[in-house]
Amino acid sequence: MIVPQKFYKDFQSIQTIKYGPYESSVECFAHHKDRQTLYISSKLKSEINLANNKKISLNVEAYSCTISLVLGVLIAGFHSNDLLLGARTELFRKMSNVGKELGYETIFFGHQHILSKQNKIYAYYLHENEWKQGTFDFPTVVYNRIPNRKTEHHPNVIRAKKLIETNGTLFNRGFFNKWEIYEWLMRSNESSYLLPESILHPSKQKIIQLLETDSLYIKPVHGSRGEGIIKCRKLETSEIQCQYYRQNVPQMNRYTDPNAFFNQHFPNGLKGYVVQKEIPLLRKGASAIDFRVHVNKNHRNSWEVTLICAKFAGKGSLTTHVQRGGSLHLVEDLFSKDKAKRMKDKLSKTALKVSNTLENYLRQPVGEIGFDFGIDEEGKVWMFEANSKPGFSVYDHPKLNEKAATVFSYPYKFAFYLHNLQMNQTD
Repeated sequence: MIVPQKFYKDFQSIQTIKYGPYESSVECFAHHKDRQTLYISSKLKSEINLANNKKISLNVEAYSCTISLVLGVLIAGFHSNDLLLGARTELFRKMSNVGKELGYETIFFGHQHILSKQNKIYAYYLHENEWKQGTFDFPTVVYNRIPNRKTEHHPNVIRAKKLIETNGTLFNRGFFNKWEIYEWLMRSNESSYLLPESILHPSKQKIIQLLETDSLYIKPVHGSRGEGIIKCRKLETSEIQCQYYRQNVPQMNRYTDPNAFFNQHFPNGLKGYVVQKEIPLLRKGASAIDFRVHVNKNHRNSWEVTLICAKFAGKGSLTTHVQRGGSLHLVEDLFSKDKAKRMKDKLSKTALKVSNTLENYLRQPVGEIGFDFGIDEEGKVWMFEANSKPGFSVYDHPKLNEKAATVFSYPYKFAFYLHNLQMNQTD
């Protein structure tokens, strides 16, 4: 690496150079040509995957220098108290510190922080473990962590996302549509066998027919985190028993008249709902178990499994969502060492297979997927949900929290891939 003579004294002790996840040894020399051009050999550029003829910023520390990068994170739910970035503030702090290890400055912002006239962002960033606010250019890559569908559909957020994509790349652009995911996976022999039988926009008559032989889950196509799910079954008394949530509190009702059930829960009809038969899952004691599997894209644009855990439903709850009383467990804590390994291997292979299948249909860059899988009493894997923005509640478990730093490194790795892709396209 050849640097301007003016800065040579700052570089003469440098032995390594870092660029995102890459690191290489380096020897520095000086040139007198000008004061701003830095020359890097083709061999070194190849080793650290650096694009040609680009403007870069370097951070020099002792015997190492790092090519600086910026990742934007689009969020919502800001507060004026100690939790400036909302309930996820401490996890975003951890994420920022992970980013610093990879040479990233992480800036957090909402739609209200975009200065459209100046084409800048007035964003939050972590400096010496304190949150500060400053003005930044639009990053080449932004990670979408808008927390819910309602906020995502706000006109100001929609405008913000369009502006971000005008200036760079936005990944995890939005929440998945459950029925689109189902249709895409049903088209492939690699994944269709994983899906429970599902019916979109079911009729009342179809639900009554299915209840003769099976318990059912009725879910909104655009729901997430268990919102709007209803579980129902027909009792020996011929009543329909249904479980659901009202303001996050589990409820249970019985109906002698099916029309009373439909009128209370689906007054506007069943358009926009999916019905699925209940699968007889593995149980521990009285609790059915399902599994959360996180997959993330790395800096080579390949999927990796980054986290697997088991989930129990809470008492009286119809889903395993932690926000609704569910509990998290390590697979190794529930099964023998050998059985846990076999189950995790099976879940990992399935998650990677489904991720690659979905990627054939997704028209947007997606850096992570959170899958909800079940394993039935015969050992068959079933896929219930694919989430484009897996929640952070898994890190409430102390052992899983220890994995958070590793999982948080992947958005930076994928952002590095997207950044370089953008840089190389503008050569």
